[in-house]
Amino acid sequence: MKITSSFLPPRVSRLQAQLMAAGLCLAGFAPYAVAQTAASTSAAASTSAAASEATLPEVQVSAAPDKPESLKQRANAGALGSHAEIDTPFSIQSVSGEEIEDRQANILSEAVKYDASVTSISSSYGTHPATLAVRGLPLDDLNGYKVDGMANVNRGVEMPLEMFDRVEVLKGLAGFMYGFGSPGGIVNYVTKRATDSFTFSYDQGYASDSVFKEHIDTGGRFGKDKMFGYRFNIVHEEGDTAEDAATVNRTAVGLSLDAQLTKDLSITFDTIYQQRRTSGGVDIITSTKYAVPHPLSGRSRLYSDGSYTDVDYKLATLGVAYKIAPDWQAKVAYRYSDSTRRYAKDQYYISSNSGNYSDRISSEYHSYEFDDVQATLEGKFNTGPLQHEIVVGASSMVLLSNKSVKTPKTVVGTGNIYDPTIFSADGIGYSGGTFGDDKITQQALFASDRITYGPWSLLAGVRYESYDEVGHDSATSGATNYHKSPVTPTLALMFAPRNDLTFYASYVEALESGGTADSSTANAYQVMAPIKSRQYEIGAKTDHGRWRGTAALFRIERGAEYTNSDNVYVEDGKIVYQGAELNASVDVLRSLTLDASLMALSAHYRDAADGVSGNRAVGAPKYQAALQAVWRVPAVHGLYVQAGARYLGGMAIDSGNVHYINATTLFDAGIGYRTMVAGKLVTLRANITNLTNHHYWTYYQENYLQVGAPRTLSLNVRVDF
Repeated sequence: MKITSSFLPPRVSRLQAQLMAAGLCLAGFAPYAVAQTAASTSAAASTSAAASEATLPEVQVSAAPDKPESLKQRANAGALGSHAEIDTPFSIQSVSGEEIEDRQANILSEAVKYDASVTSISSSYGTHPATLAVRGLPLDDLNGYKVDGMANVNRGVEMPLEMFDRVEVLKGLAGFMYGFGSPGGIVNYVTKRATDSFTFSYDQGYASDSVFKEHIDTGGRFGKDKMFGYRFNIVHEEGDTAEDAATVNRTAVGLSLDAQLTKDLSITFDTIYQQRRTSGGVDIITSTKYAVPHPLSGRSRLYSDGSYTDVDYKLATLGVAYKIAPDWQAKVAYRYSDSTRRYAKDQYYISSNSGNYSDRISSEYHSYEFDDVQATLEGKFNTGPLQHEIVVGASSMVLLSNKSVKTPKTVVGTGNIYDPTIFSADGIGYSGGTFGDDKITQQALFASDRITYGPWSLLAGVRYESYDEVGHDSATSGATNYHKSPVTPTLALMFAPRNDLTFYASYVEALESGGTADSSTANAYQVMAPIKSRQYEIGAKTDHGRWRGTAALFRIERGAEYTNSDNVYVEDGKIVYQGAELNASVDVLRSLTLDASLMALSAHYRDAADGVSGNRAVGAPKYQAALQAVWRVPAVHGLYVQAGARYLGGMAIDSGNVHYINATTLFDAGIGYRTMVAGKLVTLRANITNLTNHHYWTYYQENYLQVGAPRTLSLNVRVDF
């Protein structure tokens, strides 16, 4: 037998490669590498197992040489085009689909939890799931979450991670790259694509208390010269969760198609549909008048009978790419995305130092609809000793928002948070039809040029944005119009003395949509004007194969929004976020990998009202850290063990800094085993999150808290046919 090993990961020995090719085992494969390799080796492994007593044929075995989250992997940077992460002057964290599967992460917060700069700020079973803060700044629900770099409705949507190859987190301002959005950053979901050869896998999962999941993933190519490709995923999840005694019933379908019509012309079509029904996720609304309650068990049942959150989500994208010349490519894509959210949810308003509350149930219908068109031209050319990489493009995006005319907010009774009273939401529902409460139109022109001279690169970009917003507070109110035409520049200098090391300094400006006053404020539901932000960042990135690291120092200046002493939500002054980030991944041994992440952050109000100026910004921790270890047990081929720890920093929950929530340390553990059974790759996984069942609060927005998730056991078995 002949094994070509030049592409094997360094952790795979020659003996292990031979065993794998013979279909006897998958020895010592890292969790993140095996699933990808299995797709390309399953057919060969099955054949060789059947012929184990005969002369084995020549088998070609190949696998990715780097971890999927290698800094040399390309990442989407919006108007900057696609570049290797090590070549971008911004902080980017990428989590591979294989790692997400091995952790059994069904929700976004679990997928990105080992990045210290990222904080989950909402329950997965409430009305705002998949809501993150990055560098202490909440991401924009309508502009901060992308799919393949284009617009995506995230408000109320927990995206089906089974449909994606990886999740990227671009930290900091992304105004030039993507237009309006929070200065915290961007989350980008990267769609699974067709596999070169036929693949089919089935996995069955269980999570405490009684949630069951079934998932099919298949792909391949067909036609003359395999010009057509497909990837199809379908998943169903249903049962009673450990968190807040909530329930979930979810079905999602994803299809990705492509056609390589000529060597230069290709077409892609992607679509996702998800229906998700949940209960749970009660808001705990505190007051500066009363003490913050002690954290509750994540298993505490708080929500009323009949409360729910139902979300229907759809996305469809059509793209065309044409290679004009060897170094020039034009792309055009159209995206339609919408979600419809209906809910009746509980909000507990704390009314005493002993934890008494009044329970208010609110019900609402809200829908969001995106139309997004983007065209780009990317190319390279030289002017003397200077090399140019340019991106020019245009985009047009329209967001339509509709809500129910009547949205009741009914106080159903009182209770004590340590012994809650369960009421009924029956009879409390939105009514009166719907009306268009908001329409946002964004049209943009953008251009960037990356000029390289030896190890030095200068990146200069500019984006012109025409932003128009027409809003209505109610079905009968007049329109509120807002127009802005900002020019948002970006400038970065990079120095790469070697291909595995990059230093950079960057400057970015951005605008984001203003916030909306909460229902508990004196100016409830008032929409604020857009906010301007600036970011300065210096950093370094290195990737040496067996160890990788990034470091960044940043300063973000953002207009401040907060609730003042008169209980009025205002825009006043600014917040300055200054911090440092360190991320590293080291193969300490061939069988042991450690991933570490650290963020230190100083965030304070400046030039704001008395009693606020100089205070810590709400929701911004001083420190956060994460550590993850993966040990591939040498004595048992295919067996690996995972362990993780996260330190979530304490933070102020009101602008007056009257109340804080304490820091929290959470532990996770997991084990997995990969082996060949009857010529098929079988993967067994078991994971436990919040191993010590620690009780803690999570911060959502000013004065809003939610109960932290309890200890949860997840089991999964996957078969690759």
